[in-house]
Amino acid sequence: MLRERLRSGPKTTLGGLHSSSRSLLASLLFASQDESLIAVLGTEKDARDFYRDCRVFSNQTDVLHYPAWDILTADFFAIQKEIELARMEALSALLSNRPCLMVTSLPALVQKIIPRRVFTGYMKTISLGDMVDRDDLAQKLLSGGYTKKTLVEERGEFSARGNIVDIYPPDAANPFRIELVGDEIESIRQFDPVSQRSSGETLAFQIVPVRELILTDRRKQRAVRNIRLRANDLELPRQLKDHLTEAINNDLLSSLNPMYLALFYGPDAKTAFTDQPVETLGAFFDYCSGQELFFFDDASSMARSLEDLENTTNRFLLQARHENKFFVDIAAFHLAPTDLKMRLAPFPQVSHEALQLQPTSFSDTKTAEPSPLLFHTAEMGLMKREGPVAAEGLLYPLAERIRERLGDGDLVVFLCPGKEDIPRMAHLLEGYGLKPGRKEPDVSFLDLVTDHRPPGRLLLLEGKVTGGFHFPELHLTVISEEDIFGRKQNKRITRPAREGYFLKSFGELTEGDFIVHKDHGIGIYLGLQKMSVAEIENDFLLIEYAENDRLYIPVDRLEQIQRYIGPDGYTPKLERLGGTSWETVKERVKKSIRDVAEELVSIYAAREVVEREVFSPPDRLYEEFCAAFEYEETPDQVRAIEDIHGDMAQEKPMDRLICGDAGFGKTEVALRASFRAAMDGRQVAVLVPTTILAEQHYQTFVRRLQDYPLRIEVLNRLKTRKEQAAIVEAVNRGAVDIVIGTHRILQKDLTFRNLGLVIIDEEQRFGVTHKERLKKIRTLVDVLTLSATPIPRTLHLSLVGIRDLSIINTPPEDRQPIRTYVLEFNEETIREAIRHELNRHGQVFFLHDRIQSIFTMARLLEKLVPEANIGVVHGRMKPGEIEETMVNFVKGHLDILVCTTIVASGVDIPSANTMIINRADRLGLSQLYQIRGRVGRSREEAFAYLLIPKGAMLSRDAQKRLQTLIDFSEPGSGFRIASNDLEIRGTGNLLGTSQSGHVSAVGYELYTELMEKTIRELKGEELPREEIKAEIHLGIPAFIPEAYMTDEHRRLLTYKRISLARTEAELLEIRDELTDCYGFIPPEVDNLLHTIRLRHQLETLKSRKMTCDSQYLTIQFSPDSPVDPGKILLLSRTQMKGTKLTPELKLYIPVPKLPDGDRIRFAREVLNALVPQPGSSTKEEK
Repeated sequence: MLRERLRSGPKTTLGGLHSSSRSLLASLLFASQDESLIAVLGTEKDARDFYRDCRVFSNQTDVLHYPAWDILTADFFAIQKEIELARMEALSALLSNRPCLMVTSLPALVQKIIPRRVFTGYMKTISLGDMVDRDDLAQKLLSGGYTKKTLVEERGEFSARGNIVDIYPPDAANPFRIELVGDEIESIRQFDPVSQRSSGETLAFQIVPVRELILTDRRKQRAVRNIRLRANDLELPRQLKDHLTEAINNDLLSSLNPMYLALFYGPDAKTAFTDQPVETLGAFFDYCSGQELFFFDDASSMARSLEDLENTTNRFLLQARHENKFFVDIAAFHLAPTDLKMRLAPFPQVSHEALQLQPTSFSDTKTAEPSPLLFHTAEMGLMKREGPVAAEGLLYPLAERIRERLGDGDLVVFLCPGKEDIPRMAHLLEGYGLKPGRKEPDVSFLDLVTDHRPPGRLLLLEGKVTGGFHFPELHLTVISEEDIFGRKQNKRITRPAREGYFLKSFGELTEGDFIVHKDHGIGIYLGLQKMSVAEIENDFLLIEYAENDRLYIPVDRLEQIQRYIGPDGYTPKLERLGGTSWETVKERVKKSIRDVAEELVSIYAAREVVEREVFSPPDRLYEEFCAAFEYEETPDQVRAIEDIHGDMAQEKPMDRLICGDAGFGKTEVALRASFRAAMDGRQVAVLVPTTILAEQHYQTFVRRLQDYPLRIEVLNRLKTRKEQAAIVEAVNRGAVDIVIGTHRILQKDLTFRNLGLVIIDEEQRFGVTHKERLKKIRTLVDVLTLSATPIPRTLHLSLVGIRDLSIINTPPEDRQPIRTYVLEFNEETIREAIRHELNRHGQVFFLHDRIQSIFTMARLLEKLVPEANIGVVHGRMKPGEIEETMVNFVKGHLDILVCTTIVASGVDIPSANTMIINRADRLGLSQLYQIRGRVGRSREEAFAYLLIPKGAMLSRDAQKRLQTLIDFSEPGSGFRIASNDLEIRGTGNLLGTSQSGHVSAVGYELYTELMEKTIRELKGEELPREEIKAEIHLGIPAFIPEAYMTDEHRRLLTYKRISLARTEAELLEIRDELTDCYGFIPPEVDNLLHTIRLRHQLETLKSRKMTCDSQYLTIQFSPDSPVDPGKILLLSRTQMKGTKLTPELKLYIPVPKLPDGDRIRFAREVLNALVPQPGSSTKEEK
């Protein structure tokens, strides 16, 4: 019927659609036609939800989002790179004439955009066989907003390395790699941005702009002139004009506020009197073919949304005028409502009226419209039993509703947020007598819907929609897991690191950094230096030690070198070359580690002989409890939970350590263990180091367990003596199931009736006497310890058998996307941001990192928002004052917490979802990352406002830092690089005793190596022999030329990888990767790779050194070398006459006259004769 109605006229009105049925109908409409469908929502938030829903119902590659710019202020700069990329992808798709389902908002439609003529004029198809000037291409990419990088990893980036050019257009699924021979394109390959390896050849691809401002000299001149004219009209001071024009002349335009695009596109003196077309900003409709179907959702609210948008925009423009700031009129960047209506008129339209069915400003009221087409959908609502769980279970109402719909012949689709949730939900539903099925992989959601015929059918699919619905006309019921447990937050898909943490850290070395040589100790890195030895040039790594001693390390020996990673702000002592103190330090660290590890082993042995009754296995109630978790579990969380299940099923008590940084989900893991223990009739004690943490955990436990018959109490110094006595008495008689507290719960008056599980948060923060009490507990009951100490995987493996350990290394970054804005300091903006949060009953962090003026800032906020309760916290306050203020904030007694960076660690307050950071330009990326992570921990949308001083011209570095935070392309290698002190904060506490002084003495990497080695010794494992690293001097150049790999950090990292390579396969992989990323291997790099191959062979012969000059190839053997003397004799009599072995075990082989390149071949022949290895010749030698 709907298709017939669409054919009968240009405008159709619908009604009766609820929840996600609107996006389903839009998806069905799109699938039924050959043209694009443009879905228009009233607000940007509604558009994002609609887009998410359409991606569940339609083919994901067909669904695009065209977002609106966030124009909040008249500031000249506004960093919104992700929005920019999404807009460019959408506009490119419209120009390609490929049908798509595009979701946008009314604010996006009214914003003026890059002229179509400019966009298409920039587009360029790159094809196999084309002639391309590399420098011209690079200049074109820069003008279109592409960022030049060493390696391309994100959309909108490019790199040029020798004859290789990598480009990642905003509309491409993967980046492209162009290989040039001269100026001709010899190959085009797609490649994986993580591994950097090519994945397949392609014939052509298209370059589209990355931003709407495509820079040319003429446009810059036009902007400068327009700024001066507008500033004169506004009577602004000359200083401000100069400030803005300087920004343009210095190309600081990567983050231009889009409201100022009109300054660059428009008539100028050179085009005013010529036939040359005038560039003026265009509209979204310019990119349409005219055949697109526009779908307006809640059309009657569109006029109101447009009015609100105009009102908000005019308010901040008026504010800019009052503050004497530069701005342009709204007409420069917004279409007028009459223009919008006129531009929409030619397109076929479908309007959905949510409430009232009457003509809107988007329809022609003069023409009679046919009556609206009504549907009878209904929302599903929350389908779980509220209050204490009854015997029939939490999901009984859901099961009954599903049975009812199946009886009506409906297709019932149950959507689970992730693949791992499907088996759990299937198991839950089977417990209620329902048998769900799965859809075939090649059948689309829409095909399921359109092909369904009674009888009823229940399917479980992966997907997330805004809300479930019943659609009787389609015999369809969609239920989202979120209809039962509330909206879950996404886990962020993090890219696997290309290099391990220590390797990546080494690659980030800069001159002046501290560096550790395993044999010589800590020195200062002074860079890579080229040196000529015997007229042969090579690269050397230069280290400076105490008393200006210098050490030059050949680049094939970098396996001995590590970057020094120590506590934040700690300056290590430089060693003296040739001194003995370094060995003494290493021995002291080993002894300390050994003492701690031995204590662990004794506890482990005592637990082995204790037995206790196993816990009951997880049941349906446990599964329902897990399903109610607000977030999607990360893979590491799932593994940790499975580890705990395994421990609780054994007869010996559990003693497991869960490692993972703040916010990584350790508390939920502990909650699940607590639930199992408490529902099994055992008591749980949760021990935390501070009153604030006790209050936080208490609130979390109460919220998560409110549906279950469990009593939870908290014991800390905020309770009166009378309250404490009552709680202690209740715990002792078994009336309390879970008690959370500080060291108070270790006192002797608390005896517990049936203690089954003790959870210890941050054990290393307790004193010696508390630890002795914990040691006794540990041998009697199950203990689960939580630690915010990240550790390397290798160390995890070595601890197996001494400490049961689970690592949560997957950060649930941006569980709730944090809307991040960079704005100039403005009282009105601050007032609005705070009031917006208070109006939704939330709390605000205001970070002001200057103690001397923090109370002045608090008084300003008091004046701006007099109705708010404000607290102040900084690092110089007494601990008791800090604790009292923080607890009041946690309990919700304060609305705003004005604080220094003290807030960056350990605070988890779900109701605080606005963070305002004053002078964000002064903070480092790692600090900003940690501080911003304090919000976005609940279902509410979170906001972060990064304030910079008025009129500040940010440096390129500051812009880049703030841009990275907004894009949240992982800083470094995920959480581990986020902050240096994060990796080593408490690293030494891993085994239960403070070792941070020892970490400082040798650096984090060497400390972990020594720890691993000591533990393996203690476990009686056979240690690998100390490897002999042979020195090789063949008198040939063996290095990576700067012209081949220009970036010094990449060269350093590649040198380290090559020197660490242990097998032929690893070397071949490095060779293939270099050829793929950088082009043909130059002779110097070839020599370096072959040198490492020779070293491997020398190591099997236990040879310490190989040298080669014009007369002899010399090999120095160690006394226990396995070389066969008979082979040396045979060599001297046959192939290489004149070979001799001295009493000092030096083998001299006469060298025939050879070109330099053949010295390696000759050395290889000698070693093959001494250690025959079948098939040792490599392809490139042949």
